[in-house]
Amino acid sequence: MSETSTTEIPAPEGKRRSGLRRFLGKAVPIVFYVLLVVFLVLYLRSVDWAQLAEADWNWGWVAVATVISLGFRYWGVGIWFFLLRRLGATGLEGSGVTLTYVYAKSWMGRYIPGAATWIIGKVYFASKHGVSKARLGVSGLLEGALQIAATLALALVLLLIDPRTHALDPWLIALMIAAFVGCVVCLVPQVFVWLIGLALRVLRRQPLSDDVRPSLGTVLGGAGLYVAGAILSGSAYYFITLAVYPSLKGTDAAFVIGAASMASAISMLAVFAPGGLGVREGVQALLLSIVMPVPIALVVVVVTRVWSLGVDALFLLCAAVPTWFRRGGAGDDAAVVHDGAPAA
Repeated sequence: MSETSTTEIPAPEGKRRSGLRRFLGKAVPIVFYVLLVVFLVLYLRSVDWAQLAEADWNWGWVAVATVISLGFRYWGVGIWFFLLRRLGATGLEGSGVTLTYVYAKSWMGRYIPGAATWIIGKVYFASKHGVSKARLGVSGLLEGALQIAATLALALVLLLIDPRTHALDPWLIALMIAAFVGCVVCLVPQVFVWLIGLALRVLRRQPLSDDVRPSLGTVLGGAGLYVAGAILSGSAYYFITLAVYPSLKGTDAAFVIGAASMASAISMLAVFAPGGLGVREGVQALLLSIVMPVPIALVVVVVTRVWSLGVDALFLLCAAVPTWFRRGGAGDDAAVVHDGAPAA
């Protein structure tokens, strides 16, 4: 009798890869949410709650600031859709509810260390709904660079036309201008594509196809939209500051908007700080102390930190609720047809 072989037949390569994709499909969202909860807890623990308790709130101005700030976040969703369409994405019609929720979830990823977390989140979650990963990656990088450049530009204009900022350290002003110039250079389409190509070569990925490369019109259009967004966001910070410091003059509105914009831009450049924690507050306190007493400026910094997190949570809730009522359970897990092909 011949001896029966007990050697196991290895699984086909395709099945192993399919199993790995299924595992990652379950593991990546879990890791994302766990990290988000961990760093949100650390973020809240860093708040000086005793100082916050001393604040005397004007809830009317808080409501105005919250509505404007929530509008700014939805404005960001609109810019994302604009860039995706300009980069050749099709089939976005009818998927607005789902992709808005994807954007809101990914926006919360800013509280996880690493400036690219919210970009990676959009690429991962939106690609599950059939959106091209290449277009998502390019639009995400373009968003980040445009937001920093536009916000810095607005901040520099509003701050440097105010003679009170001339007392700041010249090196600080030079650093702000250098950061702005660097962002503008990176946004030149040829430079932007070269930088992405360099990153893809380092990662040993396929180069960008010509139809995914942004045009000058896309860059300029996105920059204009982000300047408007920076004015919207800065206005919200002016009203939340007014809610804490009612003695703030209306003539200081431009300065406060500029200070908020500068703090936001610098915090985005600080890739090591989750949500720009510490960096945003430092820049904001330095600039606000020019138009108000230092103790009040420090209270405003704490208030705006907690308030901003509250608006982010409200944005996530507002984006999530419509997905709960979509007919047939077509919520966040529903695939959409995109770029002419169904989601895998």
